Amino acid sequence: MTDHDGLYHQLYSHPQMMADLVRQFVNEPWVADLDLDRMEPVKSKFHVPGLPKRESDVIWRIPLRSGADVYLLCMLEFQSEPDRWMILRVLVYMCLLWLQLIHEKKIPSSGPLPPLFPVVLHNGDSPWLTPVRVKDLIGLPEGSPLWHYQPDGQFFLIDEGRFPKADLEKRDSLSSLVFMVEQCASPEALPALAEAIITWLTDHPEFAELRQVMAVMLVNAMTSLGVDQPALANDSINLLEVPTMLQTRMEAWKNQWKNQKEKEWRQEWHQEWHQEWHQEGAASFFLHQLQRRFGTLSESIIQKVRAADQSTLEMWGDRILDARSLDEIFLD
Repeated sequence: MTDHDGLYHQLYSHPQMMADLVRQFVNEPWVADLDLDRMEPVKSKFHVPGLPKRESDVIWRIPLRSGADVYLLCMLEFQSEPDRWMILRVLVYMCLLWLQLIHEKKIPSSGPLPPLFPVVLHNGDSPWLTPVRVKDLIGLPEGSPLWHYQPDGQFFLIDEGRFPKADLEKRDSLSSLVFMVEQCASPEALPALAEAIITWLTDHPEFAELRQVMAVMLVNAMTSLGVDQPALANDSINLLEVPTMLQTRMEAWKNQWKNQKEKEWRQEWHQEWHQEWHQEGAASFFLHQLQRRFGTLSESIIQKVRAADQSTLEMWGDRILDARSLDEIFLD
């Protein structure tokens, strides 16, 4: 399957998807000034003379309704632990983007630098608790004259894990559904999520080309939750078939889980059996288990058990796990 980072790169290289993310999760008053319908992708490979080649994640040029442009630099962060030095990486990419625009003569020699809006989309196991501002990393006391010479800046953090499910369910947004898939902790919830994604994409045909990406993301989610993926190539996954496929895989997973638990249960039973065999005798232990399962035993049953050899007791002991009556245990 496509790697996780690659799936996100495909999602947010789609203009409507990036606009959806900004409208839904960037709660800033100036967002209303962004003409998101006219945003254009910017190449993310930086090759500035004298500097090594670097590649960012996703960059968009967005016209402002009031004039000029803003460049949205979206960095996708999928490490399980937040990166304390992320703001330094962000600053490097910001400077590289400005230098690239200057090198390509997209900025007049006498003109100002265009504003940049760096966004970090975090999808890690731990919440982001590390600094988002350069200032919080610099070891200077307040009031030091050296602050005048320190770089400033911060990034806007979208931490997927901090949005409650109830909040995401209220949003008419494909990004919120993506976040719900990422937050999903139970395989049983995936088929319903797949149905919700299909319904949303049906209602928003302008996102149709993302159907394949969402299908792969749902199937990959099964593996992360411990359910084996079907042996399919990426281009053979039909989103409309995903709910049924997930349900089928879920049933197989449940049966596998049940069989594994039953195997573990039987192993524990035999281990306990042999421990009790030495401590109080197999017949006495088996009688105790029969009483726990079926209540008071007749004298004939007690005598039958006490007269049995070890192999017979072990055979009956296996039956007690599944038997619905005493007759099923002692059936020849």
